Amino acid sequence: MFKVKSPLAVALLLTVSVTVITPAPTYASALDSLLTPTTKTAAANSGSSSGGSSFLDVLVGLLLGKLLGNSSSKDDNSVAPGITGKQTAGQSTATGNALIATGKKYLGVPYVWGGTTTAGFDCSGFTQYVMKQNGISIPRTAAEQFAAGKAVDKKNLKVGDLVFFTTYKPGASHVGFYMGNDQFIHASSSAKQVAISSLSEQYFVDRYIGARSFDKY
Repeated sequence: MFKVKSPLAVALLLTVSVTVITPAPTYASALDSLLTPTTKTAAANSGSSSGGSSFLDVLVGLLLGKLLGNSSSKDDNSVAPGITGKQTAGQSTATGNALIATGKKYLGVPYVWGGTTTAGFDCSGFTQYVMKQNGISIPRTAAEQFAAGKAVDKKNLKVGDLVFFTTYKPGASHVGFYMGNDQFIHASSSAKQVAISSLSEQYFVDRYIGARSFDKY
């Protein structure tokens, strides 16, 4: 075992150690096992003549411990690329859910042409009424609602968005609330009541013309 004769030599050796030592995996042996017997002896007999070499061993051991600690810390706190740790609401909002909850209260209410009350709804009378119950004002007819809302791509539909279809005349002539899972709730003339249908039904696939949302939700 050689003896280090000056602090400059110690610093040089430490620099070399930092350059050539690769951090060990997190399962590396404890720091105590990395220290040489000379180091342990020096700790117990700090005044011995081998103090210079023992001091170097301690410094190298501490350096290794620091490197291992940094390696473990990075491994434990690593985050997969593109993951921010934040979760988004995705396909629903509080207001959207409230609209659907309100709409479901009227399942089975009769379809009535021109109806705007719980005695009977037509499609746009139903959407206007449910919106109003949640503090949102929208126009009366399906065509007007389609023109007033903010366009939403079908792949970006959120719960509570209005979905529109062309049925008995060109343009938006039927409307309902998107519920998620490809379903929507509407006052249906064919079902003769407020009902739930699927956007995947061929009838609605063929007649779908777009969706709209309103800035309040």
